[in-house]
Order: sequence, then C-alpha cells, then structure tokens
Amino acid sequence: MTTRTARTARTATAASAGAGAGADGAAGAKTARSTAPRPEMAGRAAGRAGAGAAGTARAGRDDGDDGDDTVDAGSWQHYADAFRYDLEYRRRRDDVRAYLALATRLARPGATVIDLGCGTGRVTLPLARAGFRVVAVDRAPAMLAGLRARLDRASRMVRARVEVVSADLRDFELGVRAPLVIAAFNVVEHLYTRVEVDACLRRVGAHLDDDGRFAFDVQVPDLAWLLRDPTRRWARTRFTDPRTGHRVEYSTNHRYDPIGQIATIRLFDRDLVTGAERCVLLSQRKFFPAELEALVAHAGLRVEERFGDFAGAELTAAAQSQLLVCRPASGPVADRAKKNRPPRR
Repeated sequence: MTTRTARTARTATAASAGAGAGADGAAGAKTARSTAPRPEMAGRAAGRAGAGAAGTARAGRDDGDDGDDTVDAGSWQHYADAFRYDLEYRRRRDDVRAYLALATRLARPGATVIDLGCGTGRVTLPLARAGFRVVAVDRAPAMLAGLRARLDRASRMVRARVEVVSADLRDFELGVRAPLVIAAFNVVEHLYTRVEVDACLRRVGAHLDDDGRFAFDVQVPDLAWLLRDPTRRWARTRFTDPRTGHRVEYSTNHRYDPIGQIATIRLFDRDLVTGAERCVLLSQRKFFPAELEALVAHAGLRVEERFGDFAGAELTAAAQSQLLVCRPASGPVADRAKKNRPPRR
C-alpha cells in the first residue's frame, strides 16, 4: 500500500472544497444500524463523496430551516464516522459484483483501475483481491483512515496492489492513465453544480486510456420521494448500537431544492436510553437520465452502455439506479480533454 496526496490539475473550475471525495464517496462517501435493514432515506440509496468531520447534534425544527442545514455540511457529515459507515452498508454487495464484472470485462488482468470516492474500500479491496492494481481516491479523512485500517488487515499481496490518494474529484491529477475509472455508489451525486460535474468528468477523461471506460452509478430521481413532507420523520427503524449497547431509533426526512436539484437529507439517531438525538446531514444532487447523458457529452465522453440496475437490466421508469459506462468521444471537445494526459501505467 502506498499513500499520497494528489497534486491538482490547473483548471479554471478547480475549487478548494471537496466535491465528495473523502467524502463515498465519494468523491469520497455515507448512519448505521446493526441489525435492522437499511432504510436508505425511505427507500432511496445513500451516496458517497464528501470530506469528513464529526456529525452535528442539534434539536429543534425538522423542516430544514436551521442555519446548519446546508448543502456544504451535507457533503461531509455522513462520511465522518468510518465505523458507522461500514456498518450501514455492510450488506450492500450488488454494485460491488457489478464493478468487478466490468473490470474483468473491460481491463486486462493486473491492469490499473482508478476508484473515485473509494471510501473505506468497499469496491477497492475486492478489485485488489481480484488482481487489479487500484488507485483509490477520496478526500474524507475518516474514510481514508478506514481504508488504511482495512488494508492493514489484508494480505501483503493485496496491500501492494493499492495506492491510496487524497484528492478532490474536481481537480485531481494522479499521474496515471487507466483502462477503467469507476465512481461507485452515487459518488457523482456529490458534484452539486454543472461546473463541478464538468470539471470531474474532464479530469476522468484526462486519466482514461484512448479506449478506456468510465463507469459510475447514480440514483434515478423518485419524484414522489423528493416531494415528501420535509417536517415528517420517515424510514423509522430501531437498532442496537454495538458501541454503546443502547437501543437507538433511526429516522430521516429531507428537503429538496427543485432549482438546484439537490436533496438535503437529515439522518436522525435518538438514543432510547439517554434521550440524546444526533442529526447528520447528507446532500445529494439528483440527475435525470437525459440530463446526465448531455453532461457526459459536454465533457467529451459518450455513453456506451446504460443499465437500470446492477444486474444489467434495461433502464426504465421503475429503476432505482442508473449505471453508465462511458468512453472518450471523438471531435474537438474530446480532443481538448486528451491534452496533457498523464502517461499510462
């Protein structure tokens, strides 16, 4: 295992804050219940790509009018606790299998795969175990610490295949090109503006081999979910916190900005022994399928394949996720994206 902080690319759109790497997701990440099935914000999957710090505890209104209830806070709070993050998503495996299958199909054995918003290594480690070299990129300190801890417990061979990089999805420069770049588990939903999305996609294009692919997934917007009452608690469930032994009640609500297309989700944990309540924010940008295809094209890529789940089903209105496989396009936009690309590794 090697660790480094990536230098930034000199782009007009580069910014100092993380778009979600460090994040999930990620991008870096992503809270947790030990025994209950994951409610995932009332049935919708969470995402990954923030830059971590501790969650905030607050009381009072649930309608999103609190000054702390911001998109910025929602970009990192969910990724501040690696233990809870891993506990929350320990049963999520369908996307891991899908990205492993894509790597096997699109990259030769032993090739480099860039994992954007790698988090604690949910996809990174299976890729490394399968023989791929992985450049694992995230920006959330807690997520990267969790990944390093998991690597410390892995075999020497797996550790040798993983390079851990702290970088921002909007302006990363890794000094490597790869046949496959991935951004799993809604990492791209932590790119909150068109400028941020475009910056990230162009950095991806600069790191792809000429015939490389970029695979990523985001949720399909659920209009009924987006328009739910922001003052009501949803997805109520109870679990036992393994660190305290206390029973905890979990619930969520959210506020949706239809102009910016950003959902700010509030994840509540109430300790049923002490009565203390903890609220963690998670902000996600929602992408409609046609819009997403246009954003990809604007950045010099084109959608080669698009699926409605991780088993390869067609994208339909009933789908919860959209999985895209993109490749460099041809033409002036794509040619500009290829300039100053790093060498192959």
